[in-house]
Amino acid sequence: MNLSKLARVRTAVVFRSQPPQEEQNGNVRALAIRDLVASRPLQWNELPRILLDEGHLSHCLQPGDVVIPSRGDYYKAWLFEGASEPVFPLGQLNVITPGPQLDARYLAWYLNQKSTQARIGLMLTGTSIKALTKAALLTLEVEMPPLLKQKQISELDHTKQQIVAIRHRLSELDQAEIAHVTKQLLQDGGCYA
Repeated sequence: MNLSKLARVRTAVVFRSQPPQEEQNGNVRALAIRDLVASRPLQWNELPRILLDEGHLSHCLQPGDVVIPSRGDYYKAWLFEGASEPVFPLGQLNVITPGPQLDARYLAWYLNQKSTQARIGLMLTGTSIKALTKAALLTLEVEMPPLLKQKQISELDHTKQQIVAIRHRLSELDQAEIAHVTKQLLQDGGCYA
């Protein structure tokens, strides 16, 4: 079934003249393409803060929104599960709000599958800078198992993401420990040629 029949898709606000700058006392967290395509798991509370006027706050993400880049070389989808602070999609992003017959986590999982990514690759426009337009995204065919199966797939994907996050954190801790021990060895024993 076409995504247009299953979800609402909107493009993120693009500030053409002066995009909001990072500000320590900002009122929202800013989500950009670089955050979606980073090699580490995305955590909303690590996103930079920006200051937005009241008129733009209605464009912040809602729990269950799925975000996917609309430009670039990678089209990794991310599920926004909610946060204690507003998260604002900034720049070249598509925001998908699934309807009641489509589980949001299932949709993010589905969009990230190799076969779906290959189909998305065929939908891209542009020669030097690739683009996934809202119109093209709305035509994407989505495989629709019953909602119960979608939720089972969602749970498995959530477990996999938790495992990936734990492995990433363990790797960070290993690197920090090795750096600390190396520093201690250099301080205690000096350097010998």
